[in-house]
Amino acid sequence: MSALHDPGPVDVRFATDFFRRLRSNVLLAGAAAVAFLVTVVALAGPALAPHDPMQADLSLSLAAPCRQYPMGNDALGRCLLSRIIVGTRISMALGTAVVVFSCLSGVAVGLVSGYHGGLVDELLMRVTDIFLSLPEMVAAMAIAGLMGPGTGNLLLALSLTAWMRYARLVRGITLSVRGRSYVRAAQFAGVRTWCILWRHILPACFPQVIVLATVGLAKAVLAISALGFLGFGIQPPAPEWGALLLEGRNYLLTAPHLSLYPGMVIMLCVLSFNILGDALRDSLDAGD
Repeated sequence: MSALHDPGPVDVRFATDFFRRLRSNVLLAGAAAVAFLVTVVALAGPALAPHDPMQADLSLSLAAPCRQYPMGNDALGRCLLSRIIVGTRISMALGTAVVVFSCLSGVAVGLVSGYHGGLVDELLMRVTDIFLSLPEMVAAMAIAGLMGPGTGNLLLALSLTAWMRYARLVRGITLSVRGRSYVRAAQFAGVRTWCILWRHILPACFPQVIVLATVGLAKAVLAISALGFLGFGIQPPAPEWGALLLEGRNYLLTAPHLSLYPGMVIMLCVLSFNILGDALRDSLDAGD
């Protein structure tokens, strides 16, 4: 009887293969180290900043990197390293929020669509196709431009353009899992629909959703920085990464460090999470 109620647990080979790759692949290990460092800096936030990121000192305006200020100072004399450290919490928190909101909404749509099928599936998938037909970044810029800059508007704009990938993925898995013996046995036994979705179908979706969310975090951070650079994101004086690039655009020749260091941080963060996502996807394929 226990086999009939098997929720389809995650194959342990998914985890073991990933850690095997982590030990043997220098690039993957480096990406994991960078991702871990970014996470620690985001959690610790201002506690790691060597100076007050908001304190201005015009005598240090556009100062080059030195021992006291390893990444130099901005136009108002503020410590760029401290602003990048504090900005890590802002950018990562916003990116995580976008992933959570889009993941929850997309998974819910995918579960309902794949499990019920019929007219419900057709309606939800056509709405999903409409959103998929729009370029994500262009749509996010249009939504953010209509609603105006701000944290809430930024999260809404990016979440509305990212949930479709989760919906498509979860729908496909749900269509495959709903015909299995333990799901049919639960249906015949009168188990409630939400319980079947929670206990039997959602666990089968979990590994691939984690992979998609890892890559989605990199895309969200990049999109947040891009919108911030274009003026649609978090507004100054908040030290969000994209806003730091925006502040440094007028000093590319006189003080290139204002754009160089924030750009390098964004690149390393996005690259590391993309590499982790690819490794997780490969491990998932190897475990199938």
